[in-house]
Amino acid sequence: MEEKELEFAEEWLELEKYHFKILTIVTILADEQRAFRGKLSDLCENIGIQNSSANRAKIKNSLTILAENDYIRLIIDKDIYTVSLAQSIEKSKNIIKIKKAWYKLIRDNKNTASWESTLKVFLVLLELPSSQTFTYDDIGKLVGLKKSTVKNCVNALKKIDFKDFVFSVDLERVQLSNGEYRSKGQTYNQILIFE
Repeated sequence: MEEKELEFAEEWLELEKYHFKILTIVTILADEQRAFRGKLSDLCENIGIQNSSANRAKIKNSLTILAENDYIRLIIDKDIYTVSLAQSIEKSKNIIKIKKAWYKLIRDNKNTASWESTLKVFLVLLELPSSQTFTYDDIGKLVGLKKSTVKNCVNALKKIDFKDFVFSVDLERVQLSNGEYRSKGQTYNQILIFE
């Protein structure tokens, strides 16, 4: 039996927090036709935010923006929303696939960074070439996060037991003219675990 995979378009990583969260939840909750059907309160619950009028308004606004930019197709029938991913995902230059189990581990992980930030960093780390050195700031620019948030996400990801792989993070240092060392950045490698 093949493990269920989730697909994320690389372009999603640059989106605002709510937009990325909604696309992620629609992807997770989608059936084979990539559609979600429910109330805004259902989306609040699945995103992990309080079901308040302010949060529902943010979701409603985000859904409108995502639909206008061809990320989703949106049908509203009274208070029932049908949200499906638009064909734009098929046009994406790069689709990042992860196991659904990995998403669940990230989502269930208690971390100082939010689950969506940790997921964004995870998706970027999977795509980084292992031969290059990256700073937290470099990664942050790819996903619109602060350096400290990226550091928290990387530290959380290093602690998660993914079962079939681990991230190996190696610190690259350079020696200064005064003999001291300064961090140049990190290299990120995925080490597969065979049982």
